[in-house]
Amino acid sequence: MDTKLADLRLRPSLLREQKQTGYEVVGDMQHLPSAELLRIPGMGGHDWRKIAKAMGREPFPDVKKRR
Repeated sequence: MDTKLADLRLRPSLLREQKQTGYEVVGDMQHLPSAELLRIPGMGGHDWRKIAKAMGREPFPDVKKRR
């Protein structure tokens, strides 16, 4: 959980928003549910998937994988 948000290569506007709210590493956002993460201004699906992967969360836990 010590992965820095800057290392995830997020968009600069989103990275700036995260730093303003006090989030510098992925572990700082561990307590937030996925719905709250998506409500952060500037957070898009691609950036959210990068952050979820770094947290060790499955981005879509209820979706069954097709074969």
